Amino acid sequence: MRVQVKSQKSWIEGVFHKRECNKIIPSSKDPHSCTAGCQVCQNLIRCYCGRLIRDHHGIDYARAISAADGGENEQWSIEEHTVKSPTDTFGTINFQDGEHTHHSKYIRTSYDTNLDHLLHLMLQEWKMELPKLVISVHGGIQNFKMPSKLKEIFSQGLVKAAETTGAWIITEGINTGVSKHVGDALEAHSSQSSRKIWTVGIPPWGVIENRKDLIGRDVVCLYQTLGNPLSKLPTLNCMHSHFILSDDGTVGKYGNEMKLRRNLEKYLSLQKIHSCSRQGVPVVGLVVEGGPNVILSVWETVKDKDPVVVCEGTGRAADLLAFTHKHLADEGTLRPQVKEELICMIQNTFNFSLKQSKHLFQILMACMVHRDSITIFDADSEESQDLDLAILTALLKGTNLSASEQLNLAMAWDRMDIAKKHILIYGQHWKPGSLEQAMLDALMMDRVDFVKLLIEYGVNLHRFLTIPRLEELYNTKQGPTNMLLHHLVRDVKQSTE
Repeated sequence: MRVQVKSQKSWIEGVFHKRECNKIIPSSKDPHSCTAGCQVCQNLIRCYCGRLIRDHHGIDYARAISAADGGENEQWSIEEHTVKSPTDTFGTINFQDGEHTHHSKYIRTSYDTNLDHLLHLMLQEWKMELPKLVISVHGGIQNFKMPSKLKEIFSQGLVKAAETTGAWIITEGINTGVSKHVGDALEAHSSQSSRKIWTVGIPPWGVIENRKDLIGRDVVCLYQTLGNPLSKLPTLNCMHSHFILSDDGTVGKYGNEMKLRRNLEKYLSLQKIHSCSRQGVPVVGLVVEGGPNVILSVWETVKDKDPVVVCEGTGRAADLLAFTHKHLADEGTLRPQVKEELICMIQNTFNFSLKQSKHLFQILMACMVHRDSITIFDADSEESQDLDLAILTALLKGTNLSASEQLNLAMAWDRMDIAKKHILIYGQHWKPGSLEQAMLDALMMDRVDFVKLLIEYGVNLHRFLTIPRLEELYNTKQGPTNMLLHHLVRDVKQSTE
């Protein structure tokens, strides 16, 4: 059911596009004689795009099949065999999930969409706040069980990391696998807090169950999360606040949504975390379970110098990454017997051939070239810290930030505990003037606790509050409250009397 809303968003159709296959290339090698209207072709044979022949409306399939019979060896590709047209799928989803109704914004768009337009949509039309951190969750798309203790630690840590820092969580957005575990964590959080956590699902348009229910321009549509038991397609997870449905013209295939997702994460990292900050939005990967493609995603993340936290004990890809990381020698190699054991583990985990296993082993070792960007979170370890701390400290140690840049990040997140334990510590080297700059940042961000912490650490208020600085603070648009400045000036006056 869809309700049409009077649209003020015609610009969306002008800049966002869907993709559809425009040439049938049968994937079947069956050489049977085919005539126009052949029901075998119509109902059983699929094009390489994943659609049945009958679902290619307005395309002459008989001519395509006669061309294939003629011995042409044409390879189907997105660039050559899909066509773009204005998107006709965006609006608001009302999820019908038992007693509760959840509302989510969504759009169907090409996987190579313009990122400037996409961010404008998210910030201006969807009214999302620019994140101070991006937590990109990678893991299995099929359902898997997590030990109850580990699931609780994961849920609490993820929610705390996102809620306290103003982060966006990005997932596949479907109601299976790791995205469902993220949804479960958000559901538990929503029952205890009214504070919104922005959670963006980026699934492939062509794998979503009941996707035709979403078609419509600026519509409010009802969406059932209970999928067809006979279907292999997943539904969307109702706890995600926003969906970007990545369209590459295929049906039933994963892959190109990760290009859109990674490009969006890179683009977000170019945005300033705060108007008075010098830092871009940091991105951290979080790995839970996962298949072979997750290991490839980890490599793509760490080679771009973004840190990754791996949740050991969740299975498959996560455990292979943890095993490799823990057995790596200082020079970045594995002992021969450990290498053989790891290749055997890959074979058994993914039911791979020896050749496939050796190839994935090479990708694992490529990840380990950036071992300092990878943090293994072991919930059973005696030295284990909370997952939110593991995520945030991974960002500090896995990036080449100076002490003042790390302090600026902790300030933007409003995480004084991180600053106190990991940054403002004995023996830390500070460039001349950097702590005074940190005090100025704390005042402009209105971080009262950080102001107090910096005073305790030794920042001299009498030297700091010069006339030019006071003018800057009073004139800034996003600065401290007049009350905070009043107290600081009063304290300085009292200390000089």
